[in-house]
Amino acid sequence: MSLTYKIASSIVRLLGVKKMFLKNKEDMLAYARKENAKVVFDLKKAKKRAERKNYFLFHREVMGYRLLSYQKNQMPAYGAVLYLFGGGMITQPDKLDFSLAERIMEKTGKDVWFLFYPLCSEDVKVDKTYEVSFETYRRMTENYKAENLSVLGFSSGACLALGIFLHNNALGRPLPMPEKIISVSPGGIPDVTLHENREIWEKLNALNPKDIMIEPTYIKTAREIAKGDADLPEYMLDGTVGDFTDFPKTYFYYGENECLYAFADEFQKAMEKYRAPYEIIVGKGMCHCYPLARFFREGREAQDEIIELLKS
Repeated sequence: MSLTYKIASSIVRLLGVKKMFLKNKEDMLAYARKENAKVVFDLKKAKKRAERKNYFLFHREVMGYRLLSYQKNQMPAYGAVLYLFGGGMITQPDKLDFSLAERIMEKTGKDVWFLFYPLCSEDVKVDKTYEVSFETYRRMTENYKAENLSVLGFSSGACLALGIFLHNNALGRPLPMPEKIISVSPGGIPDVTLHENREIWEKLNALNPKDIMIEPTYIKTAREIAKGDADLPEYMLDGTVGDFTDFPKTYFYYGENECLYAFADEFQKAMEKYRAPYEIIVGKGMCHCYPLARFFREGREAQDEIIELLKS
């Protein structure tokens, strides 16, 4: 483990980031709305940056939600990556996401579609998030061959990267599968009060002391927020119970010291049940979504590895 990571993780632990995830539903939503009121993306500034760095940034909407397209050239490339940010389905993307989307475009030569999907802090339930994300992927298949498409997601976006295609299977497979899926730190929000979910709840809590960022308690709160009183398919809340039939090669990245690593075995069982190709990569001693950061060696190496996967 690099010294830079050790120092950073110690600072995060001292700052008590985990305490945020102990908030109840109302306080968590209030926190999310306050965070989302901050300006993290300015289209005019982003377009000026694109001009300065000699690439194109296109802006459009999908069902009323912002969609960016990072492109090296004015005409679309042969392939594209759908980028789905994290944030527990309640908070907006941050600068690390935009930097990585730009970097992927530069290093792979592919277009990057960056979707500002509906957040459950906007008084919508997670089925709306699925609807908009699915429609975005459908539009991608109209512009590119499916074998030249990849989907990359982090945290809640990682769940969505898998969930789009669980949804596709539930709908009778109207769309072709992409060439690959890269899912970084996906979890689930199962009903942990049920007996059949007791084991995963115990695993989450066993990993909790090692986790510097997330508290298992948030699993319960997130389910309240994402589902509410709506009657939703369980795969939209817990992807491990979905239908993985005909899934493409799927890469799962986890930090060894994140509580969501508890879901790795569940996804492994699901992939093997449906005979879907997969690989699970575990960062020794690493935290939640560690490949998103480049300032420490392990994150940088994992991120470069992901970009290499997206090149092919």
